[in-house]
Amino acid sequence: MTEELDAVIFDAGGTLWDMVPRKEELIAQALATQGVQVERAKVDEAVRAAERRFDEDFAKLLDPLDEAGFWHGYDRFVLDRLGVRADLDRFAADTAAEFRAVVDRVESWQPYPDSIPTLQELRSRDVKVGLVSNATDLARKVLRNLDMERYFDFIIISSEVGFRKPQREIFQMAVDRAGTSPGRALYIGDRLATDVKGARRAGLNAILLDRGDVYPDADVIRARDLAAVRRFL
Repeated sequence: MTEELDAVIFDAGGTLWDMVPRKEELIAQALATQGVQVERAKVDEAVRAAERRFDEDFAKLLDPLDEAGFWHGYDRFVLDRLGVRADLDRFAADTAAEFRAVVDRVESWQPYPDSIPTLQELRSRDVKVGLVSNATDLARKVLRNLDMERYFDFIIISSEVGFRKPQREIFQMAVDRAGTSPGRALYIGDRLATDVKGARRAGLNAILLDRGDVYPDADVIRARDLAAVRRFL
């Protein structure tokens, strides 16, 4: 870290909470509708590879309406990685249907076991705690459902402010709300380009929370869980 920290700012999905069932399970279910059975470990590996391959592309999606084409390419990559012969359009439609049935339900989002203990510890310190998420108002509903709003001094949701990570403006908003300077703020997120590179370009310190070991060779500070992150704080 470049200076003593005044603020610790978190991403939401993939960092503090995760979707249940997870993306990999939904993909396996979509394949099963076509009569294709794939070992879960192979699906996990294909998704990790896809996350690496499309990391920079995902960061360029500043308009959520552009995401359909992105996910079509993502799905094609996953099928190729699995060596599965399946109808791409049907697989993409089935996967989208599986996600829609889950993603908009607040009950589908559950905190990681280390999230609340970490937030509780930070609340006992003289630092501001914030959240910056590329999300809709669903994120606020999830926060309320999980009773996590109380741990944050400020919450910034992209759909409410008109900017998305990795744009500099959304990180600067967080720094301003924390009442500090970028070099005295730390951002923690699970996506390399969107979260870590975006935060660093805005002048913040950053840690990649790589719970799934997606970016083993990333040339950044990387931790596998929040317990490991806490040694930097």
